[in-house]
Amino acid sequence: MKRTYKINKTFILMITAAMMLVSCEYGSTNQDPTRPSGDIVPVKAVMPIMQTQSHRNPIAGLGRLSGIVMQQWAGIDAQQLGYTSYVIDENDLNNFWNTGIYVGSMRDCVDIINRTSDEEGVNSRGVAKIYLAANLGLATNSWGDVPFSEAFQGEENLFPKYDSQESIYGDIFRLLDEAVADLNATDPLGSIQGSLIDLDNDGWIKVAYALKARYYIQLTKRDPQAATNALTAIANAMGSNADQAEFNFDNTINGGNPIALFGTGRPNTMAIDPYFVTLMTGDPRYNLYIDSSGANDLFWKDDNSDLFWAQNESPSLLMTYAEQKFIEAEALERTGGDGTTALIAGVTANMEYLGVDAADIATYTGALALGGTLEADIETIIVEKYKAMYGNTPVEAWNDYRRTGYPDITPNANGANGFNPSGVVPRRWLYPIDERVSNPDSYQAAISAQGGHLLDVDIWAYKD
Repeated sequence: MKRTYKINKTFILMITAAMMLVSCEYGSTNQDPTRPSGDIVPVKAVMPIMQTQSHRNPIAGLGRLSGIVMQQWAGIDAQQLGYTSYVIDENDLNNFWNTGIYVGSMRDCVDIINRTSDEEGVNSRGVAKIYLAANLGLATNSWGDVPFSEAFQGEENLFPKYDSQESIYGDIFRLLDEAVADLNATDPLGSIQGSLIDLDNDGWIKVAYALKARYYIQLTKRDPQAATNALTAIANAMGSNADQAEFNFDNTINGGNPIALFGTGRPNTMAIDPYFVTLMTGDPRYNLYIDSSGANDLFWKDDNSDLFWAQNESPSLLMTYAEQKFIEAEALERTGGDGTTALIAGVTANMEYLGVDAADIATYTGALALGGTLEADIETIIVEKYKAMYGNTPVEAWNDYRRTGYPDITPNANGANGFNPSGVVPRRWLYPIDERVSNPDSYQAAISAQGGHLLDVDIWAYKD
């Protein structure tokens, strides 16, 4: 297969078919002279496809892997059983790298950015930059060094270099700052083109600042100002659940939430991990996360409509207000403040969004308290965040674990193998096999720069 980081969108005009996105495929790198050029496709046709794939990415294959190694889910058959014991190789995220990120959502973001200007579509460009930053965050948190500065150039550069993770974080913050500027600008078109998310410009600006806080707090091992920077961003971020960028999947067998579709298609391969069952016992969210009516504790059951994240129409949020409040609580603790109020607000926001009764919320949050050692308080915050991130952002639970060590899960007893010699909870994923074959020099340079190509090799942001 001819490998590029930018391909012609030849069938984007067929919006109905494209929105199904069953396989997340986006066509071919070859040009078809019988089909219309991508140049004539309007931004309003690219935006919904970009958003759909962007909201699939954190909860499809990447999300399942993250949730399994973080012991929210456990494999009970097939590939998922191997993932539970960290048998995760170069093939397991190949599709995510290709059709999910590089030939999928990030390519579409770049496409929108290239089609817009200060004079036409500047607000849409801002939204595309927000999504590009979020997708780039997924990529760098998965592998560390990844292509970006030389990516998406098509045949002009078939072998893009891998940028350092440190520089990738700089790009993320730059994109989010540029997004805020674009969304503050007057757009002659008058609106964001084709967005499936019900947010105005001010709402998107709040999301951009919330994402800045997410990526700042991820740098607590690298930047002594990380917590302070996160608090500065939060001052301009979301104010309630109403400010969230919520994407609604279709209630269909093709366009549904990936968690529900996985449950429908492979109902006997993944269940709730016993660790998570124990942790959630007595929690008012238990029955919204877990079905314990059978032999296995299930994340999905075809006749259980109470499982919040396992319905075809279950939403996907770019970032939750609850996550923002947990970040605030942690940042306050790290800067000498008291994060209790923000912690309780985070738990409350999550429970309210899920539909937990007010009385149950009050009982649960009434027992929450900080005020011990800094380390003990960070553990309390991250464990509560771990519970709240279930179903929407399991990747963020993995990110938190790698930088804080919480929740204090025990690595799988069978987790030592050729991909993961030390047997620890994986610290990164292996670069996909397509990169080894199609971009070998850049691939090898990235491996050398990061110190190896194993699951137990730390990436820059989370290295001690």
